[in-house]
This record gives sequence, structure tokens and C-alpha cells, in this order.
Amino acid sequence: MKTVIKVKNVQKTYDKRVILKQVDLEIKKGEIVALLGRNGAGKSTLLNVLLQLVSKDQGEIEILGEKRLKTEAIGVMLQNELTLERTTVKEILELWRSYYPKSKSYAELLTIADLEEKQETFIAKLSGGQRRSLQFALCLAGDPEVIFLDEPTVGMDLKHRQKFWEQIKKLQTAGKTFLITSHYLEELQNVVQRFLILKDGSIAFAGTLQELQQNGQKVTFRFTSVLDKSLFTKLPGVLTVKNYAMNYIIQTTEPDELIQELVPYLPAIKNLSIEHDSLNELFLEVTGGTYNVVSK
Repeated sequence: MKTVIKVKNVQKTYDKRVILKQVDLEIKKGEIVALLGRNGAGKSTLLNVLLQLVSKDQGEIEILGEKRLKTEAIGVMLQNELTLERTTVKEILELWRSYYPKSKSYAELLTIADLEEKQETFIAKLSGGQRRSLQFALCLAGDPEVIFLDEPTVGMDLKHRQKFWEQIKKLQTAGKTFLITSHYLEELQNVVQRFLILKDGSIAFAGTLQELQQNGQKVTFRFTSVLDKSLFTKLPGVLTVKNYAMNYIIQTTEPDELIQELVPYLPAIKNLSIEHDSLNELFLEVTGGTYNVVSK
């Protein structure tokens, strides 16, 4: 698969503070990749460097095989607000289309924005979620090959978020490539192919959700039993055992082995459930900090 984003040994320093440290990454054509990191990890700086909004101190960046950004082939949706508030939905869509020699049709962009009934409405009258949907349509006006999305679903209600991710999947099938930051981790895990996790300006993890789960994840066993706690603490692979009035919570990094060890005791075990770490918990394992996750 063709590499569309290639970053090698990129560094960036502000006021003698290193923000990005020897960042290396590659993103292939048609991938949906999530960029995660705690506040201050360097996500925004990396995006700005990739988009040439901020200069890098050293390193190499190629997007679509070019060191100079091909703006007509790039779509960008940042967190900044739309400022043309006395402009209607129709006017701004047509304005953005005029910037590109080969733009998407007005009808297609209107459908993406889901604002068919708001064409003559001023931007100032739109809800926060409707504005974000409009911004998404605007970033697709030039039919870009590579799309950068920074917290794209903030402000959207559940209906608009679901439609947004459906649009992303549809665009992926057309060969579009995405780099996305988001605090809605539950949504990302159903859409994203790979995760890049920044920690203190460096890539601490790069891989699939499955690879992240295998990266020292903990699995939680919950059940009720009259058996003594000491029996479970001696089992191999057990990290912690908590017991509250016959209700057990056991954590392990070796779930398959623990299941085998529990087989002889199953007659005395009831209501057994097995839970894998959530994406937020996996993120916590890698970074040692929370991600300010926004729940659905």
C-alpha cells in the first residue's frame, strides 16, 4: 500500500522546551489513523507541523510524496470556529467550492453537512453540532486525498456523530486517508485501523487496537463464590484479588491461563464475567495518565 504521510526524525522546540522528540511515523493510503495523547503531549504541535502551520526544527515530512504541501489535495478540519456568521450555508459552500478546480458538487457537500433544510440559514443561527457538520463538508470541498480532523465531533449530538462516522467509512472505501484526534475513544475503536499515542513528544505506541490490547493489558474476572480468597491469590498470572461479601474481582495479564486454572472450581463459582480493558484504560497503561475522555 502506498505511503501518503511519512515523518522521519521530526523535532520541535518552544522556548528551550522540547515539544516533539524524534517523531517517526508512516500512514498508508486508505488508512484511518487516530492520534492520541494527554494534554501537552504534542498532538496539536504535530498536526500544525504536518500542515506547515508551524515550522519544524529538524526532520523530514512528506505528504503524498511531496515535501511541499499540496493544499488542493489536503482537507483540514480544526477546532476553530467559522467566522463568516452573516453568510448562509449555501453561500459558504459555494464559496469553498470556488477555491478548487475539481470540487465536490454542491448537492454532495450539502448532504454531507446534513443541512438540506438550512441552505438559506445564516451560520450564526446554526447549532454547535450543525456548524461542525458544515466544517466537515467544507474540508471536503476540494475532494482531498488526505484529511486531517482535530476533535471533529465535539458539539455534535449522537445522531450527527453516528452519521459523521458513517461518512468517514464511506470516504475510506473511496481511498481517502484520515488522521484524526478525538476524545470520544469509544467511537474511534470502531472506525480506526491504527492508533498513534504520543507521550512527552514521542510516539509511545503505534499499532492496531489488538496490538494495543496485547501490550500488557489487564483482563478482569468478576464472579461470586464461597471459596476462600487465598485460593485465588496463589493462581499464576493473577495481579490483584478483591473480595467483597463473596463478590470477587480478579485482574490478570494471562486470561487464558487463569481460565484453565479456574476450571476445577467452576462448580463453586457463579455469575462469571470477563472484561477486557477499555481503550481509555489501555491508553492509561501507555501514558500513565488519563485522557479526559468524553462519554457518549
